[in-house]
Amino acid sequence: MKAQACFSLQDFYGGSISTRLGVAQRLYPELASELAAHEAFTRMLAQAAILEKELAQTMAALDLGALCTVCGAKSGGGCCSSFMAGENDVPQLLLNLLAGVPVASLREDAECCFLGERGCLFLFKPMFCLNYNCQQIRLGAASARMQKLDQATGKLLQQQYALEQLLLEILRKRGTLRG
Repeated sequence: MKAQACFSLQDFYGGSISTRLGVAQRLYPELASELAAHEAFTRMLAQAAILEKELAQTMAALDLGALCTVCGAKSGGGCCSSFMAGENDVPQLLLNLLAGVPVASLREDAECCFLGERGCLFLFKPMFCLNYNCQQIRLGAASARMQKLDQATGKLLQQQYALEQLLLEILRKRGTLRG
């Protein structure tokens, strides 16, 4: 029988993004079936997926994809820089893997390594990525639409946080996470 991996909080939140991605990809096969059988976790993950779809619809109604694509194509790019990849931690990467997202580094340039041809590959994004709205977005959307965007973002971030806390609790109980 293969020994269970054990990691520290530093492994989950520190180091390079490639190291954190490696930890998430190592843990995923160990955890997938166990978490699929965990009723509270699966219920919360399903709720997070629903909230992500609601946020995506809200973002589409604001035509954020077009705004972000135009900005990202300019010299110097947009807010999805290579630095932003570092905002991702192991729990967030794991949640995406558990939701069926094929998490992998897609590029090695000035853009975020998780940015594909159709945008961010994640369902569950870091807080900064969801909370940041540049001047073009704020000026291009009516106040009521921005309020709806903020509300949808807040709901998803609350669910992601609760789900991450449950995941960390499960990992501590099984001895996978110390600290």
